[in-house]
Amino acid sequence: MRSDKHNQMPTEKSCVIIGAGLAGLSAAYRLRKKNWTVTVVEARDRIGGRVFTHHFRENPELYCELGGEWVGNDHEAIRELCKELKLDLIKHQFEYSFAELGTIGETIKVGGWPFQKRMRKKLKTAMQGLMHSQPVKQNEFDQQDWWTYLHCLGFSDSDLMRRDLMDSTDFGESIRHSGAYSSASEYYGSGSNATDEMDWRIEGGNSRLVNALAERVGLHAIHTSMEVKRVEQFDGWVTVHADDNRTELFSPPRPRRALPTRTQTFRARFCICTVPARVLNSIVFVPKLPHAQRLAASNLQYARIMKTALLFRNRFWEKRLGKKFSCFTDGTSDFVFAASLGQPGTQGILCSYAIGDKADDLAARGPVDLRALIAADLAKLFPGEDTAPIAVDKYAWQQDKYTQGAYAFYRPGQWFPIREVLSKSHGSVYFAGEHIADEQGFMDGAVDSGQEAATDVATAYKKTKIVRGNRSGSRRNGPNTRIVDIEEP
Repeated sequence: MRSDKHNQMPTEKSCVIIGAGLAGLSAAYRLRKKNWTVTVVEARDRIGGRVFTHHFRENPELYCELGGEWVGNDHEAIRELCKELKLDLIKHQFEYSFAELGTIGETIKVGGWPFQKRMRKKLKTAMQGLMHSQPVKQNEFDQQDWWTYLHCLGFSDSDLMRRDLMDSTDFGESIRHSGAYSSASEYYGSGSNATDEMDWRIEGGNSRLVNALAERVGLHAIHTSMEVKRVEQFDGWVTVHADDNRTELFSPPRPRRALPTRTQTFRARFCICTVPARVLNSIVFVPKLPHAQRLAASNLQYARIMKTALLFRNRFWEKRLGKKFSCFTDGTSDFVFAASLGQPGTQGILCSYAIGDKADDLAARGPVDLRALIAADLAKLFPGEDTAPIAVDKYAWQQDKYTQGAYAFYRPGQWFPIREVLSKSHGSVYFAGEHIADEQGFMDGAVDSGQEAATDVATAYKKTKIVRGNRSGSRRNGPNTRIVDIEEP
């Protein structure tokens, strides 16, 4: 909780958590269950990070996801959390087809194999050998890109084109640029299945998990619109300095005006930092992060993904292709799917999912142009149907200031060294996030890494005899600085 009492000190079992996404909130929740005092500092004016359930003003009963979408059958961490918090899951599996040159091909059942049959067994056998091979062999495998590996294995040119279109929607960039091991682990690593873990969603929207975690952590402990600028470690304490980045709104409406910058300072024994690697170096650490860690953070790219949600008067796609409609296309969208699957009503939502250069091109389009482009593509696929949407909303994650992309994108040779370096603790500062999880790119990875970081902090506390610092130690702060000690609520 916030306090202006300078003579009070935080409790020994205290932790500042940077980021109110799933990793940060999962860490905070686990520590609160162990009777730790936690505070969560979030730069955005909302919680949830890359989990972002969207409701159209034109039909608030329906919902879709502009952020994290799927919960897999083997995603144990998030499934257990949903069960504990009494959040129901609903099926979110899709049949799929390929739309090429304006024509939709045959429908492939959920988890089906759309390539040459002989390649299915050949690839599976090769992956079983590589995924269980010695680290040296795995590192050697990861030095090439996924496209080159599949090409050398024997995939035909036409299958490679489809494989690129299909797999690239998982990574956010062409598989000509993704590392072979990181790509293979998506489909053949532990916890992978035939549907690529695209199995479930949280009933009512994935943001319900975010809200449930926040309620149990305690809303008083979550500080939004606080952009962390500096993290200091001194005399056994971690001090987090954050700028209040709220804007002032006027009535009657006038242009927004930024409030004068005011720094708040949060202090605890430990810190868990969950910010994406792309923005890690925007925070000043004292003492400095090791050079290798800073270099790894700057070298890890994030996927360019733009999700466009389109609300329609009726679910015209169901007449021809059924309720579980999804399609990989060579048109405006790389992937289109029925985002309102399992929800009642006659109106429906399609989600257009674009990656890489196409995501950048679409992000530059105005709403009218974007609506017309996607409607025209759909008209080719569904002739005679009303494909003009009632409403359109979009989110281009590569333009998000606080993530600079949807999720981590590992290029050839990066999977092992970068993940290892970025996951290392720095004194009493620990790190979490989907970018260092085994289930990279999924909500489950964020939850799992947050829980692991919380466990590491609790273990470190038990192993270390903490000596209180001098209460009269230096507190040199500017005139606009506010000290916020973390106390028991």
